[in-house]
Amino acid sequence: MDLSDFKFSQLNSDIVLNDFGCGEDDITNFLKEDALRYQIERMANTYLFLNDDGDVVAYFSISNDCLVDRGEDKGYTNTIFNRLHRKSSIPNEKRIRQYPAIKVGRLGVAQQYHRTGIAYQLMDFIKGFSILDHKPAVKFLLLDAINKEKQIKYYKANQFDFLLDDIESRTRIMYFNLDRLF
Repeated sequence: MDLSDFKFSQLNSDIVLNDFGCGEDDITNFLKEDALRYQIERMANTYLFLNDDGDVVAYFSISNDCLVDRGEDKGYTNTIFNRLHRKSSIPNEKRIRQYPAIKVGRLGVAQQYHRTGIAYQLMDFIKGFSILDHKPAVKFLLLDAINKEKQIKYYKANQFDFLLDDIESRTRIMYFNLDRLF
């Protein structure tokens, strides 16, 4: 099964979402109840992969974001930002304290497509979509991963790293450096 077998579409009011369920109520409910409003308010755009019957196979919502060096007193260790700065070709005096990013707000795969590889293909698609079709410059993908073993394992397998040592939080902030794709 391949993600390219499905139709790619931006969310609109004509798409029926009632049958979608991914096993996580927050992710399912966002698509059904909030995604269109977020899109109308220009807070997040939601994109879908639909099967031949028009059912949602997978979806993701993205918005613009920024990875800000808030300093150690705000939870970010200097180690993370030193690592990011070191890999930059920008001279020290010209470096910025914030990096352009895309926030992956929600991501879900319909339960009947779990364990088919669609979720991994979806993340690869999001990475490519971010740098190829997103017009502003972007350096990172950011997300708040649900702090459950299955979700953390998925994002780690997709080369996301933790931004903070927030192991007791309901969600964990993770990032992917899009430079890895070049």
